[in-house]
Amino acid sequence: MAAEQTESENSPIIMYAHPTCPQVPAVTQLLNGSGVPYTYINIHEDRAGRERVRQINNGYESVPTLVFADGSTLTEPSTPELRKKLSRLGYQVPLKDRLLANLPRLLFIGIILWAVLEFLEII
Repeated sequence: MAAEQTESENSPIIMYAHPTCPQVPAVTQLLNGSGVPYTYINIHEDRAGRERVRQINNGYESVPTLVFADGSTLTEPSTPELRKKLSRLGYQVPLKDRLLANLPRLLFIGIILWAVLEFLEII
């Protein structure tokens, strides 16, 4: 099946993506954590979805690309950018989901900090 339904057929958000994109888990974490109904379309399996993404992104298959009920779009949104958009739509993103969505970034910062402190012989 090319399009997976997570909530209802008339979802307010369509997420065009593919499973190998590293940004998809963070976006789905925020959407799921907020209780937002959305439709996931895998552009590697859905030709019309792939063409829609190219249309939105000037010929590029940039994902995740989110299309909202009002016709607005977000392509490769950052966690703060998506959180602000969801907030404007009336959804709350729990702190747990914000942290989980940023986990790779937080781990990277932690490793850099640890390396600097070790280099400076503070730890």
